[in-house]
Amino acid sequence: MTAQQHSLNIDLQGRPGEAFLVMHNDVVKTVKRAVLPYRFEIVVTAQGVQLNGDDVAVLVASRVLERILRKAGGPDTADVASKGALVSGVIANTLRMDLAFRLEGVSFPVTPMSFSQVAFMRALRDPSQQLIIGIGPTGTGKTHLAIAAALNQLAEEKVKHIVITRPHVVMEGEVLTPAMRQELESDSQFDFFSDILRDLIGYQRFAQLVEQRKLELVPLGHIRGRTFNDTFIILDEAQNMTVRKMRMAVTRIGRASRMVVTGDPTHVDLRGDEPSGLVHLLNLLEGTEIARIHRFESTQIIRNNLVARLEELYSGQQDSSQAFAA
Repeated sequence: MTAQQHSLNIDLQGRPGEAFLVMHNDVVKTVKRAVLPYRFEIVVTAQGVQLNGDDVAVLVASRVLERILRKAGGPDTADVASKGALVSGVIANTLRMDLAFRLEGVSFPVTPMSFSQVAFMRALRDPSQQLIIGIGPTGTGKTHLAIAAALNQLAEEKVKHIVITRPHVVMEGEVLTPAMRQELESDSQFDFFSDILRDLIGYQRFAQLVEQRKLELVPLGHIRGRTFNDTFIILDEAQNMTVRKMRMAVTRIGRASRMVVTGDPTHVDLRGDEPSGLVHLLNLLEGTEIARIHRFESTQIIRNNLVARLEELYSGQQDSSQAFAA
């Protein structure tokens, strides 16, 4: 996570800091949960309180506390529901107005739906890391943000080429052909990428980049033996790669290239008892600084509130022996 440390003093208009924090302890806890992975702490001062922590977290916390102080009827009369609505409103407005990413190469601002998305996009735009891994449930925006970052890097001429790939997941009742086994043919599972690209840049620009060979949607089997220089590589649904295929894929990174690996280690669709290459890679990387690993939680699903609730139910049933220990 890329974040600057920041401090800010809040004048409590003569109110004792300790009493104010006790009265609004529930609000502070709510904000701290909401801004993760960013963090802040509050220190009582002679004039009020001081906020210390990551820049994003301090910004949101200061706006919430200032709104409480300005709230009609006095800060000590707000009920739990109204304070919850106040926090939600400040968060939504901050994400939309202050933290949206205006990226060259993308048709419109990319508005984050969670602070975890803010942290992930900042990591994606940080050129110091060649390998970035985004893990977490479906619906958290991992792939959408990775593609937006890739388009931006291409437009800013930081890379010359974008390559997007994913393993083919064999569906129930599907007949395995030699082509599928080798993953040499594109199929309907690649429509997901096309949908995102059309949303971000429009069909005409999407087709133009493909025609110019600046953008490739590549079946996994087609990257074997290649070395990608000056390329932004996205490896999606990586939990469904075997260890052998993962090793093949991550060693394709050439000069001046970056790779983003996304997936959910708890939703592996490999047949039989073959271990997931993503889980294996995460274990290999533990304790090293080779990659930047960003973890999304089920509470950060933004596709639909229903999806978030369903994921929580499924997670409760998940066999702990099969889940990756985050």
